[in-house]
Amino acid sequence: MIETINISAQSSFGLSGYWSPLEGNSTLMNSYEANPENYSSLKDWGLSFSYGGEFSSTPTSSLYIISLSKQIGRHFFSVRYTPGYQKDFIFNNGQSILIRDSTSQALDSKFSYKELFGFGYSYKFSEKVSAGFSLRYFRQEFDQESVEPVFSDTLYLNRVSKIDNVNFWRGDFGLIYIPSKNFSLSLSTINLLNFNESAVDSTLSPYEIKKYKGVAFGLSVSPVENLDYNLVYETTNALQTGFDISFDLFGGKARVGVTAFHDNYQNPFIAGIIPILSFNTDFFGISLSGIQYFSNRNIQHTFDEFINNGLDNIINNRYSYDKAILTVTFALNTIAEKEVQFLDANIVRDIYPTLSDNYINSPFATAKVINLTNSTITVKPSSKIEGINEDRIESPVVKVGPKDTADVSFYTIIPQSYDKKKTGMSFVNFYIATNKGQLDDQIQKPIVINGINSWDGKVINLRYFIKRDYQFSMDYSKQILSRYKSELDTMAYSISIFYKAKILFNKFVKDLVYTANPTAAQDYVQFPSETLKLKGGNCDDLSVLYSSLLESVGIQTALVDYKPQNGIGHVNLLIDTQLSPEQARLITDNDNKYFIRKNELGVDEVWIPVETTSLTDFDKAWQLGAEKFNQDALDNLGLAKGNVEIVDVY
Repeated sequence: MIETINISAQSSFGLSGYWSPLEGNSTLMNSYEANPENYSSLKDWGLSFSYGGEFSSTPTSSLYIISLSKQIGRHFFSVRYTPGYQKDFIFNNGQSILIRDSTSQALDSKFSYKELFGFGYSYKFSEKVSAGFSLRYFRQEFDQESVEPVFSDTLYLNRVSKIDNVNFWRGDFGLIYIPSKNFSLSLSTINLLNFNESAVDSTLSPYEIKKYKGVAFGLSVSPVENLDYNLVYETTNALQTGFDISFDLFGGKARVGVTAFHDNYQNPFIAGIIPILSFNTDFFGISLSGIQYFSNRNIQHTFDEFINNGLDNIINNRYSYDKAILTVTFALNTIAEKEVQFLDANIVRDIYPTLSDNYINSPFATAKVINLTNSTITVKPSSKIEGINEDRIESPVVKVGPKDTADVSFYTIIPQSYDKKKTGMSFVNFYIATNKGQLDDQIQKPIVINGINSWDGKVINLRYFIKRDYQFSMDYSKQILSRYKSELDTMAYSISIFYKAKILFNKFVKDLVYTANPTAAQDYVQFPSETLKLKGGNCDDLSVLYSSLLESVGIQTALVDYKPQNGIGHVNLLIDTQLSPEQARLITDNDNKYFIRKNELGVDEVWIPVETTSLTDFDKAWQLGAEKFNQDALDNLGLAKGNVEIVDVY
């Protein structure tokens, strides 16, 4: 009975050693030995070839690996064909045939071990955690010569060859955790799953590949920039350790590294090293690696020695020779790489649809973005508010330096056709692209869309309510003034503006009443047509109505914002009579009833204050408006102190 010794070689041994996953080095792409979790930072397609030679007494060369990889979302798939993963043994099995001339011929046994192909899959749960598995298919062929008698006219012995195939699948799982850019941990199984394809002849079991189960722990640390230290320890008491140094070269990254390995199968304690030199760009990689053993590899081994020790690794065992391997990798990115990414986005103000121009001139949201590249890029922001925009609205571009962050502002356009009166919650999609044109990132945030009558409380924004009903106001004003056409045509042009303002006021006040808050809604402003239809309104509504009627016939107005004192604010109107200060006597002898302002040409003109909530007649409204303006704006220095502000409608 033959007794085998339970010793194991380094299972995680790869032709390129063990490399840190921190930088996503492409040499890991085709190695299920060093990378059973099938981890890769490849963005799309990858194709890899490994070709090399063995330095035996008769040097040989072969294609070791061809692999194809594909990233689909968070899923990563790979497949490889390994024609060079093969080890053959020829032994004298101790039997011989005696030839007629009294010579003998020894009988041989040929054992062939091959790994034919493999499959890998992994899933990226997050930027920090990835898990996957690999499946590898092995073929074992045992060709043993023997003799069998053949009975004919005479008895003679015939030399025959018996071939047995014992094939199996090996499956392993792994996990990679990368908590930071300079530290990673990995955990993977060794020979966790084994499936035999064909029945095993009990007499062949000593010759089969050993399948010792275990676990491999991996550690990668980058103590300083461009230096990685790597360690793999297996519970079979095997280990690998090494380091690599990288540096920028010709727009890519060059690496120099070495890995030392130990297992219980080979001597000395450090059985050998794997030096490697590589160069990678985003689309191409090439590496030259070698395997240098520290023991004599050109010695004869006996059949008994083979049986006692067994074989558990095809490319790394006590019978392996020194090697040199050239690996070439191609990366094809049909999916554009992300160049810029959102860090966060914030809504700086809710949407008030009527205040449409505000969102063209001032941002409604801001975001912080980061440039993921090593070059300055142009970021093109855009947004789409659900329920407001049918298409994305472009915002001004921003240049961001390499690996830098920048603030981006978002503007929007609100269509004039928007007419929803109810306030509600919606959401906005923010997008960022680069000067290449592709969409790099997007983020979604909730946003409040107010009804069209909602107002943000700023008097300057009442101008949008004045403008929105412009056509209605024009038709209404012209209809009223047409009744006084003969009277207006016969008076001096210089005072016609004053009398038009008086006629319009005296007409609409007859049908209106002052209502403190007719809709019981805070910051709600009626459009001119609504105020006339509802027959009432507060100071905001009435000022908007009167200003709209005047502006529609070419009479310039300004809103007087009496800012809140003790929580109560007020607004009324200033009307530009276009009279010069010398002509003021044409409408009043009381210089307290008007206010001198310069027009856009720097010429002084007479403006009169009107209290729109005084729904009696124009003269009374003018008197009350003048008294309030003189008291609050002038006597109490409201204009000087900023407690009173004049806001031009146009």
